[in-house]
Amino acid sequence: MSEHLYRMRAWGVILALAIGFTVWLSLNVRNLGFRIETQPEIEFDYVMGVFWWCVFAIAIATFGGRDRKMLLFAWIGKFFVVLVAMLVYEWHYGLDAISYHESSKTGYYDYLYPGFDFREDLVPSINPIQDEYGRPLGGIGTENFVRFVLIVSSLTGPFYHAIKVAFAFLGLVGIWWFYRAVVAAIGRPLRPAFYLLAFFPSILFWSSIFGKDPLQFFFLGLYAYGGALWLAQGRLSGYWLIGIGLLGSYLLRPWISGMAAASLLLAFLLSKCRLWQIVLMGLSLIATVLLVDDLGSIGVPVGLDLAIFLQHMSDLQDGLMTSGGGSIGGELIDLSSGQSFAANLPLVIFTGLFRPLPFDIRNPFIALAAIENTVVLVLALVALYHFRLVYLRDPLVLWPSFYALIWAVFYGFLVMGNFGAGARYKLQVWPFLALVVVCLAHSKGRALIEARVSRKDEGREGPSRIFPSA
Repeated sequence: MSEHLYRMRAWGVILALAIGFTVWLSLNVRNLGFRIETQPEIEFDYVMGVFWWCVFAIAIATFGGRDRKMLLFAWIGKFFVVLVAMLVYEWHYGLDAISYHESSKTGYYDYLYPGFDFREDLVPSINPIQDEYGRPLGGIGTENFVRFVLIVSSLTGPFYHAIKVAFAFLGLVGIWWFYRAVVAAIGRPLRPAFYLLAFFPSILFWSSIFGKDPLQFFFLGLYAYGGALWLAQGRLSGYWLIGIGLLGSYLLRPWISGMAAASLLLAFLLSKCRLWQIVLMGLSLIATVLLVDDLGSIGVPVGLDLAIFLQHMSDLQDGLMTSGGGSIGGELIDLSSGQSFAANLPLVIFTGLFRPLPFDIRNPFIALAAIENTVVLVLALVALYHFRLVYLRDPLVLWPSFYALIWAVFYGFLVMGNFGAGARYKLQVWPFLALVVVCLAHSKGRALIEARVSRKDEGREGPSRIFPSA
């Protein structure tokens, strides 16, 4: 039998399975979406989601330029995540997305802001809404996200699946921003990097949900692109991209903006230092945490008091342990002092970056996260085996590494308390961690770093071009 006939039969089987699954989905969309209170009926709401997926697909095909094919391929992948796989996820879990959807129809988010009509104040703000006694009713991230939801729903209509598709599209643009950061760093297109980001399981899923995560991922991608333009090419245009990315992240999760700014600044400054200076500063920081319980005792402002930070992290651990359902990690860390914090810090960082692992599996959802974490851990060990201290002179190595480490220090406690919530939070760090690990584990990536360091020693500027021009 000819190869052509084999292909026709294979495509025929795929088409038949797709049609059969579509029929099954159309018959069960009401049952799967039972948590969604929507008018008109859930079936029409789902059709509007498909309609807006098609609208964005047409926009990609029209304005995608040279990247349109790979963007369309990734957008097709998001179709199966957003409008197929995620139905099962939404059926199984009660989500904040349901209450956000209600706010898109009424303008109210009564859970935190009773009586406040967000339709009268759609401009994102850095000043939290306060009660009559001047106390914040909630975090600025939640209130600003409600505003974003209302803005998006004014375009798509108050349809749950349509709004979800719109945020998934923002997540895809975020992936594209991260890819543009890779292009800026190496000086040429590298499509495997795009596909790594677009189809990395956690990135594909969590950048597609109806929630803050896709929107923040969009802003982090913009920040990453600006940072790469600045560090790799010295282009001033990177500054305003960094600024917009940091501001957008601040409007949703202010602490992430702080981590991102600190890691970029540290990378820039330390890349100008000698290796012994970098090692000395790191040891000094570790000694400070080990020896000092109360940072206020050495003149650090009370707002940065270590005891306050540890108490806050302890409270978050307890909250996640009591609300995590089947995804609970179940490991509490002693945060009673700076010494206990420092003693547990290696475990916390490792957990934040690489767990859950196979021995942590409690349900199918955690099993999927464990598989990708295991792969990344293996790549990290390969990268560590080939690591050379001279790589620390490259800011494009220091920057994602600092960001990943800082993130893990703050979020490792939360990942240990709840693996399910941790899997979602790790969307904030996966692009930085995955790219730097793959780069260090791959021979061409290490060659790129070594060439950049050599160019730096020779005093030459501009992007390195290790790979032949496309």
